[in-house]
Amino acid sequence: MRQNFINKKYVVVFDDYSHGHYICDFERKYKKHWIVTKESIEQSLERIANLSGTSLIDVICKSNKGTYLVKFDFKVAKTNVSAKTSGNRCILEVCNNTLVVRILLVYSKDNIRRSDGQETLWWKECINEEFNLCCC
Repeated sequence: MRQNFINKKYVVVFDDYSHGHYICDFERKYKKHWIVTKESIEQSLERIANLSGTSLIDVICKSNKGTYLVKFDFKVAKTNVSAKTSGNRCILEVCNNTLVVRILLVYSKDNIRRSDGQETLWWKECINEEFNLCCC
C-alpha cells in the first residue's frame, strides 16, 4: 500500500467555510457532544498517516494545487453508530509540504443538495466553487 502522508504531526485547521455551513447543524443537534467530537477529529487528523489504510479515510485524488483531497468518516461522540455508517464526513485538503490538514467541509449525508443524491459529485462541485480545488 502506498503511503500518501508523512509520519509527522500535522496542523489541523477548520476552514471558515466549514464553520459557516454545516458545522452549525452538528452544534445544534449534538450540543456538548459536538465539542468532544470536534476535538477527536482534530486529534485523529493530526496524525493522519496513522489513518492510512483504515476504512475511515479515503484518499480521493491529488488536487490541481498539488495537495491531496481526502474524505474522512467520523462518528459523533455518545452515539451508537459507527463512523462508516453514520453518514458523517469531512472533506480535507492535505498538504505534505506545510504539514497542514485543512477541513473544507463537515457534513452529514442529510446535507447533500442534489436531486440524484450523488454525494461525491455534490462535494466536488462544492469545493470547486468555494476553493477552486479539483482533481487533476
